[in-house]
Amino acid sequence: MRYRFILILLCFSVLSGCWDSNEPERLVFANGLGIDYKDGKVVVHLQIINMKGLAKSESGGDPSSLNAADIGSATGNSIDEALFNLYHTSDRRIYWGHLSFVIFSEEAIKSGNFKNTVDLLDRYRETRYRIYFYMTKNSVKDAMLISPIDNISMAFSKLSDPKGNYDQSSFIPPINLREILIELNEPAYYVSIPQLKITEQWTGQKEKKKKDLLMENIAVISENKIKAILPKKVMNGARLVNKQFVRDAVTLFPGTEKNTSVVVYDKKTKITPIVEKNGKVRFHVKMKIKGSLDMMKRNITRNEYEKELTRSIKKEIKYTYQYTQKRGLDLFRLSKILYREDIKTWKRVETGGRIPLDEDSIKSIKIEVNLQDTGKQTLTPIFENDNN
Repeated sequence: MRYRFILILLCFSVLSGCWDSNEPERLVFANGLGIDYKDGKVVVHLQIINMKGLAKSESGGDPSSLNAADIGSATGNSIDEALFNLYHTSDRRIYWGHLSFVIFSEEAIKSGNFKNTVDLLDRYRETRYRIYFYMTKNSVKDAMLISPIDNISMAFSKLSDPKGNYDQSSFIPPINLREILIELNEPAYYVSIPQLKITEQWTGQKEKKKKDLLMENIAVISENKIKAILPKKVMNGARLVNKQFVRDAVTLFPGTEKNTSVVVYDKKTKITPIVEKNGKVRFHVKMKIKGSLDMMKRNITRNEYEKELTRSIKKEIKYTYQYTQKRGLDLFRLSKILYREDIKTWKRVETGGRIPLDEDSIKSIKIEVNLQDTGKQTLTPIFENDNN
C-alpha cells in the first residue's frame, strides 16, 4: 500500500500545468492585416478588435463601441521587419489566431509582396487557413476602418466573414489562404482576388452617409504581379461558371418594356474537353440551372422567359471568355480541366503550364433552364399560357 501511494505521488509530479498559458483578457486580437508599399518601404496596418462584440451585450451599454476597431501602422524594409516594429508599440502580446482578412494596395502587389505575405501567413504557427484576401486602389487604412452596418461586430463584417453575403448574391467569390495555396501550386497558376472600392450607398441616423465597401471587380494575379483588373461586365459571365455559385439575378429583356430579372440557383456546370482530328483542343460547356421569377410582367409566357434567360446566360459567358482570352487569361480554368481529364494531351499542347486558347476554343454552350416558380404561388398571374 505504501509503494502504491509513492507511485501515485510520482505520477502527480510529471503532470503538466497551465503556468505557460495566455489568458484571453491579457491578449490583443488581430482581425485584419493591411499591406501597403510607399517610398521603397513596406507599410503594415493591423486591425485590432474588441472580442466582446462577438457576444450579446447584457449590460445595456453602448453597443456601438463593440464594432469599433483600432489600427496600428508601422514601416520596414520587409513585412517581418514592419510587424516587429509594430510589436514595439503594442500594450500586450498580439494574438494572430483570429486573423480574418488581408488587404493589399495596388502598389504592394506590384512590388512583389503578395507571395511573400502568403508564405509568411502559411508558415506562422498561429495563423489559420480561413484568411480572406482582397486588393484595393483606395486607402488600405480607410478600408480597414469602415465598420459594418447595424452595430455588427467587426468579426462579422464583409471582410471578415464574406460567405454570408456571397450566398445571397454570388457575384464576386471570396478566396482564402487555403484556396490561394492550391492555386499557386496548380499548372499555369493565377489567383483572382476581389477588388474593394469605398462607396457611400448606406445612410445612417440624421441622414448621415456611411462608408461601405463594394466588390464588383477582381484582380488577376500571376507570377506575383497584377495581370489584369476585370470589370463588373466581365464578371457577369464568370459568376455563372464558378463552382461556388449559390444564387444571383440575371437581367432579362434589358432596355425594353419587358425588362425584368430572374433569380437563378441550383446551377450545375460541366466543361468537357474534345480533341479534334487536327489535334486542336476545344471545349463543350453544358449547364443546368433553375430559376425563380419574383417580379412578373404580363403577356410573357414561360417559354419566352426561358428562351431569353438561355440567351442572356450564353451571351454573358461568351463575352467573358472572349474578353479574357484576348488578354491571355484562362478565367474558366480550361487548362486545369484538360490537365485533370486528359494529361497526355495537356503535355502535348501546353507551353509553360498553359494550353493555347483561341476565340473558338469553346465549341458549344448548351444551357438547360427550368423556371421553378413565380414567387408566392398564391399571387396571380402565375404563368400565362403555362402549357407552352
